[in-house]
Amino acid sequence: MKNYFTIIASFVIMLCLGSLYAWSVIANELVKDYGFTIGQAQLIFGVLIAVFPLTMVFVGQLDQKLSHKYLGVLSGVLFLFGYLTGGLSQGNFFLVLIGIGFFGGMATGFGYWVALNASVRWFPEKKGLVTGIATAGFGLGAMVMSLVIEYLLNQGFLIFDILILFALSYGSIVIGMSFLIYQNPIKTDAQMEQLKVAMVIRTRLFQKLFFGLSLGTFAGLLIIGSLKLIGSEQGVSLQVLVLSVSLFAIANFLGRLVWGFVSDYIGASLSIFLALLVQGISIFFLNFMEHSDFSFLIVVLLIGFGFGGNFVLFAKETAHVYGIQNLGLIYPFVFLGKTLAGISGPLVGGFLYDLSASFYYPIMFASAISVIGSLLFLHHYLTSRRLSG
Repeated sequence: MKNYFTIIASFVIMLCLGSLYAWSVIANELVKDYGFTIGQAQLIFGVLIAVFPLTMVFVGQLDQKLSHKYLGVLSGVLFLFGYLTGGLSQGNFFLVLIGIGFFGGMATGFGYWVALNASVRWFPEKKGLVTGIATAGFGLGAMVMSLVIEYLLNQGFLIFDILILFALSYGSIVIGMSFLIYQNPIKTDAQMEQLKVAMVIRTRLFQKLFFGLSLGTFAGLLIIGSLKLIGSEQGVSLQVLVLSVSLFAIANFLGRLVWGFVSDYIGASLSIFLALLVQGISIFFLNFMEHSDFSFLIVVLLIGFGFGGNFVLFAKETAHVYGIQNLGLIYPFVFLGKTLAGISGPLVGGFLYDLSASFYYPIMFASAISVIGSLLFLHHYLTSRRLSG
C-alpha cells in the first residue's frame, strides 16, 4: 500500500502547488485595489517561476541526505510561511515579492521534485503513467484555485485574507500529505552511479531533451498568455473566451494522463513527436479556420492536450535514459528549459504582435517552433531504431 499512498499524496501535493498558475487572478486584485503596477505583479510571478526550477536543481543534490518525506514537509512549511507573509503584508510589495515570489517558488521546487521522484520510484515499469498522474495534479491546480478565489471574492473576502486562508490550508495539506510519501530504496547499477551532471549536460541527448522541452513549452506558453486576446481578435464571444481558459486547463490535465499512459507502450521519443505535432498543427489552425465558438474551443482543447505532454514525456525519457535513480539529479537541469521558454515565449509573442498589430505572425511562429521540436524527436526516434536494429 505504500506505493499507492505515495502516488495519491503526490497528486494532492501537486494540486496544491499548481495553484501558482492562478496568479493572474491574484495579480488582477493587487493592481485593481492595492496600487500595484502590472510590472510589479509580473515581477512577483517571474521570480516565482525562476526560483521554482532553480530550487529543484538544489534539491536534486539532497536526494541522498534527506528522505522524501522531510523534503515534502519542508515544501509545506515554505508554502505556509511564504503565502502567510504575502497575506499579512497589508499590500507591501516587497513582502509579497519575498513571500510568494521567493519562498513560494522554493516551496514549489521542493514539492514538485518530491512528488515526481517519489512516485516514479515505486512504479518503474509504468514511469509514463505515474509521471502523468503526478504532474496532472499540478496542471489542475490552477483551475481549482482560480474557481475558489473567484468564489471567495464574490463572498466579500479581500485578496490578502484569501492568501492567508490558502497559506494555512494548502500549507497544512502539503505537510500532512508528505507523511504519506514513502521512499522506495531502489537498486542502482555501477554505471548509473558514476553519472556526473557536468558530463551529462554536454551530451547530445541531454541537449535534445533540454531544447525539446524549451521548444514545446515556448510554443504553448506564447499562445496561452494571449489566448483570450487571440479569440477576441477572431470574434469569439466573451463567454466562450472565459470557458476556453478552463477547457485548456482540463485538456492539459487529461493530456498529461493520456500521453503518460501512451508512452509506456510506444516510448517517450515517439510520444514527444506526436504530442508536439498535435500542439503545432492545432496552433496553426488558429490562423486557418473560420472560427465559430465551437471550432475555437475544439482547437483550444487540442492545443492544451498536446501541451500537457511536455510535462510528462521529458521526465519519463530522462528516467528511461539516465535511470530512475538519477531522475532527481538530471531532470531539474532539463526542466530549466521550461524556465527559459516561460520567460521568452510571452515576450517574443508580444514583440511580434507589436510589430504587426496582429496575432497572425505570433501564431505562425509558435506553430513552427512546436513542429521543429516534434521533428527533433522524430529524428531521435528513427535514429534510435536504426542503431538498435
